[in-house]
Amino acid sequence: MNTKLNVTTRYLLTDQLKTMGQSFLWLLAVFFGLPFIYRILTGFRFENYSIVSALNNLGLGIMFALFMFVFQSLTYDYFKLFIQNGISRTTYWLSRIYAIIIISFIGELLCALYSYGFSAPTRGMTTHQMLDQTAYMLYADWLGSNVWLNLLASMFFMWIFYIGCGLLGMAVGSLLALFNKHTQRILIMVIPILGVFALGMLISLTSPNTPKFMQSSGFENFLKFMIGYPLHGQALSGNFNPIMPIVSMIVGCGITGGLSLIFYKRLHLKN
Repeated sequence: MNTKLNVTTRYLLTDQLKTMGQSFLWLLAVFFGLPFIYRILTGFRFENYSIVSALNNLGLGIMFALFMFVFQSLTYDYFKLFIQNGISRTTYWLSRIYAIIIISFIGELLCALYSYGFSAPTRGMTTHQMLDQTAYMLYADWLGSNVWLNLLASMFFMWIFYIGCGLLGMAVGSLLALFNKHTQRILIMVIPILGVFALGMLISLTSPNTPKFMQSSGFENFLKFMIGYPLHGQALSGNFNPIMPIVSMIVGCGITGGLSLIFYKRLHLKN
């Protein structure tokens, strides 16, 4: 890693971790402050309020995924700062890739500590039971009865997922940075709608009432293959194969990372 890349990566890591930490503290303040104010105004008995229960409902993994997407989509201000200090577009892009990989790893470690070190014990759940409550639940038993191997596999799975969220944010943010504010507003409205539509299609796959158009031309079989649907036996939660989803996420990371590089090379300073 050359000097400019090292300095740029270190700056991004420090700045983004600091900003994420501050944002998380603000969200905690809102998360606990609003219910507290509501209870004061309504005369709710505080004996019925549990801080531990509230912390268990925090949804740290979802929050971190959202943070990764949002903060990695912030493109132009960093670009303006670096380009004015002699940092090339490619070096800026590569430093963001390194920052995403490191921040995602740190975030997944914290999420795992939260889930298995705090949430599971306070709920009276075993590690395996907690694993069955996570986003990895479809694949929780794929490596057999060894819960620690399955736990490590789930952490790797989520690490790749968080990297994908960050790279998707990079691609979307750098695309928006190429347009004027009016076009940005239109894209901001259109892109989430397309994302919700795509998510709805994946959710419909697991429903017993799968739409007919998804059952034609092998489309349903393709989606089942992508999510690791069992080829033999019952499709029970925990028995799905995580290899194909992991490969799909890595390919998706490569695509979004490549698109973001194309967009980054077209960035320019605005008047």
